[in-house]
Amino acid sequence: MKKYLLILTCLSLIVPASLTPRAVKAKNTSAPCVPGSTAAPIGFWTWPAKMRVNVYLRQPDFSEADALAVKIAVENWDATAAENGSNVRFNFHGLTKETRRAPGDLTLIRGAIYDKKIRHLGLLEAHSLHSDQLIDFALIIIDLRVKDTRVLTNVMAHEIGHSLGLMDCYHCHSGSTAMGMMKSADESNGIEGPTACDKNAVLAAYHELKLQVRSTPMALKPAEAMDQGEEPEADDTPVVTEGSRKDATVKRPMRR
Repeated sequence: MKKYLLILTCLSLIVPASLTPRAVKAKNTSAPCVPGSTAAPIGFWTWPAKMRVNVYLRQPDFSEADALAVKIAVENWDATAAENGSNVRFNFHGLTKETRRAPGDLTLIRGAIYDKKIRHLGLLEAHSLHSDQLIDFALIIIDLRVKDTRVLTNVMAHEIGHSLGLMDCYHCHSGSTAMGMMKSADESNGIEGPTACDKNAVLAAYHELKLQVRSTPMALKPAEAMDQGEEPEADDTPVVTEGSRKDATVKRPMRR
């Protein structure tokens, strides 16, 4: 079966104007949550509301210590499911020997995704089987440089935010959002889950989702045909699969 490569490194550069980041209004916070300053803008890809997401780490990519580090971020996001308006629950299952692709599955794997120009430490690979903005299953690719378990917690907190509609905010004030930029692969930013402004932004994203579930942007077109690798190598890229149900896939980066 043909499979197609589709890579998205910066959503705001290629999507139509109607799908560019939107401002988030603050609710129940002592200080305003300003997109680009203290809050992440909201984007496109999201788990369906009330989804039960099963989180796994693939062996031998990760250890038991890594699993405990990831569990911290997973449980912190899960605890805010009602407050942030998504009601998306994250169930931590720990280590697995396979890449899970059932509805609601989220599998962490390793990959050499870092380069000097675009300093990614993590990528969210979101799969939508119905060619819309809703994620059916996903992978998170963690760069081989991330060995510190504290940083792994930070990266996981960031990537879960992407899966709930949040975009990167590299110029946000330090500590204001999990969607900021990491200083290095071995220096923790101290953020282990959603901040007040992150919860607020997710609330706005899921309010929009209630109003409209959008189709995959026409700008996200398949490029060249290739096979999908199962090993966590640099070319383990997202794919679009031809078939009765199209699989629209996108990687979203976490920069260092």
